[in-house]
Amino acid sequence: MNMKKKFITAALTAFTVIALFSACSESSSSSSTSVAPITNANDPTQGNPQQPDQPLVTPTDSSTTTDPTKITDPVVDPISGDTSTTVLPPPEDTTSQQPGNPDTSTVTPPEPVVVACAEGEIPNPVAFPQDDFTDIGDVYKSIQCNEKVVFMIRHGERSRNNSGKESPLTDDGIEEAIAMGAKLIGPEEFKFIHTGFVRTYQTTLYAAVGRGQAQVLEDGTAVNFVADTVTQLTDGWFMKDKEKRDAYQAADSTLKNVNVMYAAWAYEGLYSDVFYDLEERSQELLNTYVLKDVASLPKYTLIASHDQLLMPLLVYVTQKQINLKLHSPTPPRNWLTFLAGVAIIVNDKGEIRYAPIKGGATGVE
Repeated sequence: MNMKKKFITAALTAFTVIALFSACSESSSSSSTSVAPITNANDPTQGNPQQPDQPLVTPTDSSTTTDPTKITDPVVDPISGDTSTTVLPPPEDTTSQQPGNPDTSTVTPPEPVVVACAEGEIPNPVAFPQDDFTDIGDVYKSIQCNEKVVFMIRHGERSRNNSGKESPLTDDGIEEAIAMGAKLIGPEEFKFIHTGFVRTYQTTLYAAVGRGQAQVLEDGTAVNFVADTVTQLTDGWFMKDKEKRDAYQAADSTLKNVNVMYAAWAYEGLYSDVFYDLEERSQELLNTYVLKDVASLPKYTLIASHDQLLMPLLVYVTQKQINLKLHSPTPPRNWLTFLAGVAIIVNDKGEIRYAPIKGGATGVE
């Protein structure tokens, strides 16, 4: 009897041990299953697949090359003043995000320019006349060790019978752009910017060829050339109301050339209902597209733009000392010629000065 009791007790103990071992094994197996990590939406170190990091806003992306064939929007003919085409407001720049409502109360001092002088080298900035055009090569050679410069020029010569966005440079225009580039030969590379028009693209390209920074093959292929596109830097920048412009031209045959209206507005303040305020719009241009990211610019930048943007800007930065008075009742009736424009020079203290420049023999036509 005692033997039977002992046998039953031992069997129950063994069964209990087996049951407990099985339970522990299942618990251990369950605890080894991988668990998704907890993501804290407020922790900036953790990625959020719903809200990817946004890129920094910059005027242009220097890694983006330009296809000059993608050109569609018409503008006013800057030579003949033909108003049969449409003046557009500054188009959206698809190369970058743009800041909203920029402050136009003053030209914002640019961020410190990252340039350095050699030990013992003392900057000696050159003063340029404001009532005349200085050769672009002379300005280039005068840039000091603590300065950067942005050359803004009108594109090279194009056919006067073709003012569309696809209008290329003439053969003379190509040669002149190359000759201008040769005046800018130096050890540091230029940054090039154009407006998306074929003629502004070609102006920057052949300027780069002239200074030895790019090549053009016999089939027209550009080699080693990189340029940014800023589509806002076109003739429509200062134009506020095309319909009112058309009404003035319809009532006065002397205004058929719209450049006469530009000059009368910039110098005399006439047609203020057609154009934006010269000071405010010029400051907005400088703040938003030229000086905003000057700290990230190389020492030298060349922008090829258009006369109806550059002429008013020159009148503003020279305080009307430059003579581009096409509206004048007596000669000379000057207008900004090809490859002329303005040099915008900034030093390491954020101080800005300007120089009217010419890439060819003269600054006016």
